[in-house]
Amino acid sequence: MTAPIHRRQFLNQMSLAATSLAISATPRPASGAPLQRRSGANPFKIGILMHEREERPIDQTDRGFELIEIPVKILVRPLEPEIKWDETWALLKSWNLPPIRTASHFLEGVLPVVGPKVDFELAEVWVERALRRIAAIGVRVAGVYGGFFRPPDGFSRTVATDQSIRLCHMMADHAQRHGVTIALEPMADTTTLFPKYLDGVEFARRVARPEIRVMVDTLYFERLNQPLDDILEAPEYLAHVHTCGDRGQPGVGDRLEYHTRLFRILRDIGYEGGVMAASPWVSTTGGPMDYRVETGKALKYMKELRDKVYSK
Repeated sequence: MTAPIHRRQFLNQMSLAATSLAISATPRPASGAPLQRRSGANPFKIGILMHEREERPIDQTDRGFELIEIPVKILVRPLEPEIKWDETWALLKSWNLPPIRTASHFLEGVLPVVGPKVDFELAEVWVERALRRIAAIGVRVAGVYGGFFRPPDGFSRTVATDQSIRLCHMMADHAQRHGVTIALEPMADTTTLFPKYLDGVEFARRVARPEIRVMVDTLYFERLNQPLDDILEAPEYLAHVHTCGDRGQPGVGDRLEYHTRLFRILRDIGYEGGVMAASPWVSTTGGPMDYRVETGKALKYMKELRDKVYSK
């Protein structure tokens, strides 16, 4: 007699089948080959990560950014009561920010997600509250740092992988409910489960949930010499992008050719998400740091390059 298939199991199987069909139908341009531009796509949005440090207050940021990214650990604080979150949300609204569509620092320094001290009951409280709160204010992508998925010394990598997949299913369950995509962030640390973009893609494929995708941070791409063309190996998994300059914000140093290639890839795969200036910030004047001036320079650099790339 055939065993009954439970609803969640059935939905997961259908999700996996749909994902496999989408992957098989996506063309794979050869590395370095001319890109086939996808017609009808809108340009990606340019945003900035709202940093938690006091010397980088958001009210001293250029107002021309199209998106803001907020840190969950610092602002949302899911283990605090709803009244505290209501106060924080009222403060954010009072600043008349651009749309808040992405979030970062999802678990940072709060919950162990792999190893002998994992507490999945507490993790579910955190994940449910975090996703419910950020979804209510318009967040559609939540970045989850790859550094959280690091097996402790001496701990089984296989068990750590199983724990991580379980956590991702938990996140996917709540993300699905609230219309949020989880973007795993490979961060170039070879002690983690997915140090590179394509490692993150393979991990997301193992989870096999449409809510679990991957993000690109060019800082980490460069640390392990990952070619930007790796994005073309799995463009359907790309959910979010961070970028930077030379030891500072976009526009610092000589990254024009690199960013031009990145922006062309995003244009030609039809990426419509956010590209965030989320890097260290430096003074380009030689004087004291002026955050409004520097964020304005970064914004100008990114907008002008995007306009140039999309004009061709």
